[in-house]
Amino acid sequence: MKKLLLLLILLTALVSLFSCAAQSDVTTSAENSESAALTTALPPTAEPTVSSTKPTAEKPPVTKIGIILEDKPLSAYTIVYADSLYSPSVLEAFSTEHDFFKLIAEDIKARIAEKTGTVLSVVRDSESDPAMYEILVGPTNREESDALDTMDVFKTCVKLVGTKLVVGAGYVSTPYTGNKRESYCYASTYHAWDSVERALVERMAAGIDSFTFDANTDFSTKVDLITVACIGDSITEGAGSTARDFHAYPAVLGRILWQDYLIVNLGNSGKTMRDDLASHYRGTVPHAAMRRYAPMYDYALLMLGTNDSYFDRSWPASSDEKYLSSAERLVEELTFNNDRVEVVVMNCPMYYGTSGSGSEKVRTLQALLPARFEAMGVKSRFFDMYTFTKEEVGKANFPDQLHPNDRGHILMAEKLSTLLRAWEDESMS
Repeated sequence: MKKLLLLLILLTALVSLFSCAAQSDVTTSAENSESAALTTALPPTAEPTVSSTKPTAEKPPVTKIGIILEDKPLSAYTIVYADSLYSPSVLEAFSTEHDFFKLIAEDIKARIAEKTGTVLSVVRDSESDPAMYEILVGPTNREESDALDTMDVFKTCVKLVGTKLVVGAGYVSTPYTGNKRESYCYASTYHAWDSVERALVERMAAGIDSFTFDANTDFSTKVDLITVACIGDSITEGAGSTARDFHAYPAVLGRILWQDYLIVNLGNSGKTMRDDLASHYRGTVPHAAMRRYAPMYDYALLMLGTNDSYFDRSWPASSDEKYLSSAERLVEELTFNNDRVEVVVMNCPMYYGTSGSGSEKVRTLQALLPARFEAMGVKSRFFDMYTFTKEEVGKANFPDQLHPNDRGHILMAEKLSTLLRAWEDESMS
């Protein structure tokens, strides 16, 4: 009986064992089927692709670059600069070099030599015959330079005209010049080569050792100049100097600041600030020019008043407001579409006569103008031209007691150039 019982227990254990094994096989089979189905549903994993080509190594920068103009090497060219705008007698009176086109040409020569290793000859247009291959700097006497005639004063030109590379800029209209060359802006031409140099530097940094100018290559671009309007009467226009186009203080100021500034002379002899007087500034040719170029000014040097007290010698109390309100109307026009211009009020220079010009009454009102302009939302400051001309220019440089001579204009310009540079540095800080 015991043996039979043990046999029964053993059989029961074997049945249980076979049952677990079968269930395990079913589960495994199901899992395998599910895994297979999942594997089939998922997209195949992409194997990483290894490129058979090696990455291109960056070229090292080059220290020199060759320039080709159409099919000619740069070495075939000569730099030809425009003759000076100043007569020999005027140049002799200058204490420093003012043959600006020559200075610009020499600067371009040095920059070309630095980048290319090629040293070009530099000649004046009036001292050389036209050649096939020339780099023309400024308004030369070569017909290819006529390409500058229609250009804006703020736009530079560097492009091939035929076989010649023209480098220059446009002109600014002024009220008193019949010769457009006298209104030429040197600063624009001085910066004309900058765009070429930037392109060369970029190519050299990229390891490219050549550059080709062709008929489609045009480096004409806008140049950012600091523009100054000189608004005033005969003193601003240049009365008392031997040559107004060259010796008036705005002209001298333009020579001192020639590399980065455009100075516009808007002086008109005998004019007043007050627009209720017969000889007022508003409505004149310089006034029209002032309005035309109003959006471009960074500074306006305003010196009107010497004639106001001459034409109204009694100067009753009512004249004060007439002067001040006239000044405000002028500045409203000056700041039209231009919220960056800074108006520099300059009082009347020292007057050594007795006719009533530039009276103390007017100088007192001029000192009030910056605050009036600031109240209008216009940036303004004051310069005491009266004290400066009295103490630093002196009577000897006012031979007719009212107008400065050449030396007087130079001293005024030198002072203003120092102030303008300081004000510009101040605005940039």
